[in-house]
Amino acid sequence: MLLFWLAGALAPSAAAQAVAPETTAAGSDSLLLLSFRTRRVGISTYSQQTDLRGRARLTPRQQLDYRLLSDWIYDERGEPPFVREDYGANLLHTVALNPRWQVGQLLHYEQSRTNATRTGAWLARLGYEHRLRLAQVLDTLSTARYVLFGGGAYDARNGRRDAGPSYGLEVTTLIYPSRQARQPVAVRLFGTRSQLGPRIWQRTLAEGYYERTLDEYSSGSLRLGYRSNRAEDYVPGNVQRIQSDTISTQLSWLYQLGDKVSFRSDNLLALPRRAFGYRQLSAESDTVQNLGYRQQELDTRQEVRVQGKKLQFMLLFNYRERNRNYSLDNNRNLSESRFRAATEREQIKDISEKTTLWQSELTWLPVARHSLTLLGSAQLLRVDTPSKDNTQDRDEAQHSLRLVWVGRWAGAFRTSLAAGAEYRQFVFIRAALSAENYTDRLLHWEPSFTWAPGHFTLKSTYHLWVSYQVRDRLSEQLKNRASRVLEQQQHLGYQFTPRLLASLDYVRRENRIGLLNWPEFKESPLDTTITHDLAAGLRHSWSGVRGASSLRLGYRFLEQRTHGRAALIGPSATTLIFLRSLTRQQGPDVAYERRTTTGFTLVASLWLQQLRTFYRYSEGQGTYVGTSYTPEDLQRETKNLYPYFEVALNWRLRGLRRS
Repeated sequence: MLLFWLAGALAPSAAAQAVAPETTAAGSDSLLLLSFRTRRVGISTYSQQTDLRGRARLTPRQQLDYRLLSDWIYDERGEPPFVREDYGANLLHTVALNPRWQVGQLLHYEQSRTNATRTGAWLARLGYEHRLRLAQVLDTLSTARYVLFGGGAYDARNGRRDAGPSYGLEVTTLIYPSRQARQPVAVRLFGTRSQLGPRIWQRTLAEGYYERTLDEYSSGSLRLGYRSNRAEDYVPGNVQRIQSDTISTQLSWLYQLGDKVSFRSDNLLALPRRAFGYRQLSAESDTVQNLGYRQQELDTRQEVRVQGKKLQFMLLFNYRERNRNYSLDNNRNLSESRFRAATEREQIKDISEKTTLWQSELTWLPVARHSLTLLGSAQLLRVDTPSKDNTQDRDEAQHSLRLVWVGRWAGAFRTSLAAGAEYRQFVFIRAALSAENYTDRLLHWEPSFTWAPGHFTLKSTYHLWVSYQVRDRLSEQLKNRASRVLEQQQHLGYQFTPRLLASLDYVRRENRIGLLNWPEFKESPLDTTITHDLAAGLRHSWSGVRGASSLRLGYRFLEQRTHGRAALIGPSATTLIFLRSLTRQQGPDVAYERRTTTGFTLVASLWLQQLRTFYRYSEGQGTYVGTSYTPEDLQRETKNLYPYFEVALNWRLRGLRRS
């Protein structure tokens, strides 16, 4: 499936090599890079990625580029265990016949065990380059490059094996409009098509870009593009065709008013269109309804910046609009009334989204070591659906204000303080979903400081944010929630010698969720989660002529506590209990790193983790309706040893040698 996307991705670089080998590989001999990474993702899940890529100059006129890929995830649970395996191989061989002509071939293979798919292709290539001579002026810089490729492709999926011809063409030009022009007009045309049995894969691309400096204060750029992609795959009894077409244009303008004030404007208009068509594999197959949609996207961004010695200011306005309209094709020969009813059902999904955003930032520098910044934003999203049967019409408003002060003091001491507030409102316009309407109020408090005198380093950051979510309807007040999150991070470091460093890191996060009585501003606790993460270590590094290495020995402790209410099932009745669920992960932590001057990098770490889960509780008064446990459940305890590891290797086996 990715074959022809790959051909499109390789075409530009391969085309450049095909028409200008002296510039892309001048003086290069060979290159071979290996990248490997494996790690334990979870208790029973492992991952591995390998990437081997290289380039070799076989003769002064021949060059070979290749790449081998593998990516898999293994989960040992289940029978059989789940495995995702993806493999890929690419080979590009080019021969320069003369400074203008070049021939070559491209080999590609992909396999996915998860999707049970295999794709492959062999493409012969022919490239040509020549200078353009414009009629008006003598032009020695404008060039045109052509690459023609063709061959065979193979695709196996859904129990079917298809093969057929594949071919394409790419044209790339750089045109200087006049003798005085500094920036060229870049134009690229690309097309490829593959006939795989009853399926057709096709891609077309045309784009142009031009940037021009109007004067010493302003410059502008224009980008025009057209993309078309036809992808076909099997569905039961039919071949599904997904046809995507997009026309887009982007206009940007930058105006510099002196050294202090600048204005930038970016404007994008895109017209995507997508159609889903179906062809019967046999006369007995049922016909699937063809459908599609048209979309209009508009994105405009206007920005003003003022840069002064004491005062800096930024104002941004952004407006985005997306309109989508669905339609049907009467390929099933429905009667006029039935086709009209089917079209009306599909048009229920028609939607219009409009987003307006204002952002501002004001920074004041009263003295050299202190700054005060005020940030504000206001955003409104409006979702409209023309159909009366679609109840997704809504407004989402968000306002935020943030004040940040940063101070730098003598003795390598730095402090910062940030305070902010947010107001969010979520409103469904139609009554069917009005019960989901709510208002969210958030407060933020973020102090921090850094002290680094000599060999000692101390960093401390805190973040407290409070959220009050209130439903609009009186009947929904039991869904009101109050949330408090306190997170702190502490770092201690001491550099005993240039090669010996000791560090201590501690992170604590506490999240409290409660039922909120907004009129009386009271809370009833529902759930509390507290996490402690402590890591201590000693790092020793050494270096030599061939490279540098480091070894870190440490210990890591991670604990998560969840506090809540539950019911204890007794012989005669259930009792309210205050339950604590604890999960502890701890063990030694070892890490090794090696970097050489020849391009070898190895990073390996191992956390020999002991995992323990258990419960603690205390009895309350009364009964509780909800999650219940027996005494035997609360006495269960699990202990396991899991070695969490990660190995990352980057190795430049052979590097480029310049002549």
